[in-house]
Amino acid sequence: MFNAVHINDLIVYQSSLLNSWNGICHGFSTRAGGVSNSPHNTLNLGLSVGDTPENVHKNRKLFFQALKSDPQQFAQGVQVHGNTIQIVDHPDTFESTDALITIRKNIPLVIKTADCTPVILFEPEQRVVAAVHAGWRSVVRGILKNTIRTMVRDFNCNPENIKCATGPSIRSCCYEVKSDVSSRFPDDVLVRHNSNEYLDIPKAIQLRLIDQGIQIENIDDSQLCTACNEKLFFSHRREKGKTGRMMMAVYLT
Repeated sequence: MFNAVHINDLIVYQSSLLNSWNGICHGFSTRAGGVSNSPHNTLNLGLSVGDTPENVHKNRKLFFQALKSDPQQFAQGVQVHGNTIQIVDHPDTFESTDALITIRKNIPLVIKTADCTPVILFEPEQRVVAAVHAGWRSVVRGILKNTIRTMVRDFNCNPENIKCATGPSIRSCCYEVKSDVSSRFPDDVLVRHNSNEYLDIPKAIQLRLIDQGIQIENIDDSQLCTACNEKLFFSHRREKGKTGRMMMAVYLT
C-alpha cells in the first residue's frame, strides 16, 4: 500500500512495505508544492524540459528537504531507456544509466519520470538498495533482470529477501500502444478494448520480478496512474511531451 505524506505544500508518496523496515528512506514526488509555472507547474524536478534552472533547484531543495537529505549529494543516471546499471559509491551523474545500486549510506539514488515506472529494490539483510527507471524499452531490454542479478552477484543478495516498490506510472487505463510495442509483450499484460491495445506495464514489471525470484508478497505497487491524475502527476503522454518531471529518491540511513 502507498500512502500520501503531506510535508508543507508537498505531497510525497511512500510505500508502507518499505516503511516497515529500518535503515531506508524513500519518496515518490508529485507535481504539488513547487515554484514552477505552467506547463511545469509546480514541483518540476527535471532540468531538461524547458523550465528555468532556478526553479528546478528550488524545487529539488524542497523535495530533498522533505526526505531529510542534502539536495546536492545524490546520484542519478542520464536515462536512455537502456539496460545499463551503475554501482554507486559517491554522488554523481552517470552517463547512459537506467539503474543505480548502492550499499553506501546517505547517497540518494534518483530516478526521474513522467509516465515510466520508478522501481525500488531493497535487500534488508545485505543492506543493498537499487533504483530502476523501468519504461517499456528498458523492461524489454532486461533492466530488471540485470539489476537483480547484479545485486545477487556483487552483493550476495537473496531475491527472496528483496522488497520492491513500484511507483506512480501510466497504467493500462491510459497506455494505448501500437503493434510495434504490444508484440514485445505477452498477452497477459495487454488489455484490449475493441480494436485497441493497452499495455499494463506494472504487471509486466511484476511478472519479471517474480521470474527473478522475488516473492509476490514483497512487491508493493502504487496503483496510481500518472496519466489519469492530472492534479497530482506530470504525464508525458497526456501533455504530449510538454510537461515536468517527478523524482523517486531512495537512500540507506
